[in-house]
Amino acid sequence: MAFDIIEFAGNFLLFLLVFGMSATVDIGCLVSQLKNKKAICTGIFLQFFVLPLLGFLVVKILKLDEAVGVTLLVVTSSPGGSYSNW
Repeated sequence: MAFDIIEFAGNFLLFLLVFGMSATVDIGCLVSQLKNKKAICTGIFLQFFVLPLLGFLVVKILKLDEAVGVTLLVVTSSPGGSYSNW
């Protein structure tokens, strides 16, 4: 029972953090950034090509074991992968 309360409290605090951050977004700034095609293309290129390549190279160069290597590849290959299971 205590674990359920702690888990609920953690999820609730995380919700408040994310909600608080999103509530401070200025819509005008967001719209201007969405019009910045160079920044969007750079972010997509880095997230979907460079980061997975760097993860793969780290696994190969450091000769990581399979469990750690697959974990690193999953995290570097998925957008927001390190935050996806919060």
